[in-house]
Amino acid sequence: MTAGLSIRHVGLIACCCATAGIPAAMIVSTPGIFYPVVADELGVQTAEISAWMSVAMLSSALFSPLMGNVIGRVNLRPLALSCVIAAAIAMLAFSVATASWLFWLAGVAAGYSLVGCLSLVPAILVNRWFARHVGFLLGLYTAFTGIGGVVFLLVGQAAIDAVGWRATYQLFAVITLVVCVPLVLAFVRETPESCGLLPYGAHAGAGAQPASPDMVSESDRASIRLEVRAAYRTSLFWAVIAFGFLINLVCQTNGYFPKYVNWVNEQAAAGLVPMAFLAGAVLSSFAQAGNALGKIGLGAYSDFSVRQAIVLLVGAGMGGTLLVWQLPATPGLAVGGLVFGFFLAGVLVLVPMVVRYLYGSGPVYPLLYSRVSVAPTLGGAVGNIVWPWMADNLGGFDAVFATALACMAVILAIGLVVCRNR
Repeated sequence: MTAGLSIRHVGLIACCCATAGIPAAMIVSTPGIFYPVVADELGVQTAEISAWMSVAMLSSALFSPLMGNVIGRVNLRPLALSCVIAAAIAMLAFSVATASWLFWLAGVAAGYSLVGCLSLVPAILVNRWFARHVGFLLGLYTAFTGIGGVVFLLVGQAAIDAVGWRATYQLFAVITLVVCVPLVLAFVRETPESCGLLPYGAHAGAGAQPASPDMVSESDRASIRLEVRAAYRTSLFWAVIAFGFLINLVCQTNGYFPKYVNWVNEQAAAGLVPMAFLAGAVLSSFAQAGNALGKIGLGAYSDFSVRQAIVLLVGAGMGGTLLVWQLPATPGLAVGGLVFGFFLAGVLVLVPMVVRYLYGSGPVYPLLYSRVSVAPTLGGAVGNIVWPWMADNLGGFDAVFATALACMAVILAIGLVVCRNR
């Protein structure tokens, strides 16, 4: 007999969806509509403002392993709550910033918030509370970064036009606190066993899966640490690191779709090419819609085959990039944005599923995934510097898209090798 679904299981997923769809989506999915207006008001280049996202990624890379080390010793609810509050603080800090370095400083808090609102803490909660459909559920809650991205890109653009970017960031902070704090307090608990339940889909009487952290002895902890250190010394582990780094490196091109549309329209004004088919904010919205669909679809598919999900991921990324690059004046631009959005699912769905596929969902998972999750954040940090620099200094977006396609070919090769050498 398997454990069923309770209101607490449903509430936990609702909470994960809210933290991913509100503060995390605001931070990772909407910066593209703020960069141009903030850069114009402060009189600096876009790359100087967008560097705050690189700081946020580096901050996540720093805090993810630190948080992984304390999980099992510190309750997850206060950790999740502190991350929601940090997201609101970051957006309030953005709203009063008067120089680029103040955005960078606020980016540290934004990066910390992403660990608990989007990546490590929700992934661990899903792995503890569910024994079945883990890939689908990871895809479901992370899809809300795309759903929230669509909503808050449009709402944010309208608010920027109406009241300015500073008031828009303040509005985002208030929405974060009002919606997410009550949900975290109500539904985040360490394990289902602490509520007298079992992970959904687990066999009743078969024991916790994984065991409650409070039940792990010190000798077991030492054994887990030895197993984790042994994994660090394998080429397989470092291949997964490279896989995650490159995926998020390429994903960052999405944040510059509005800048890409402006670049196309500048060429059109010079009589070189036709005007872009869509406005930049609308193209980003198409990508975020694809992001939501891709996370649910690829998440569910990865429960069936991680290897084939990787092939689908890279195929969507390459196809979408080619359409956006080669057909900007046609409906292919909209289709390309939507299809490329599927590739955005790789960071938050396939990377944790690859770790689970290779190492299981037991007590080593939080430690290993907290280390592996550093790689995508570093890739994102590099991407937010490299892509705008290439666009500004290497002749525009031709170099950006050509480099992104080469990176995706490497991602496919690494993914297939990792799965074959499981």
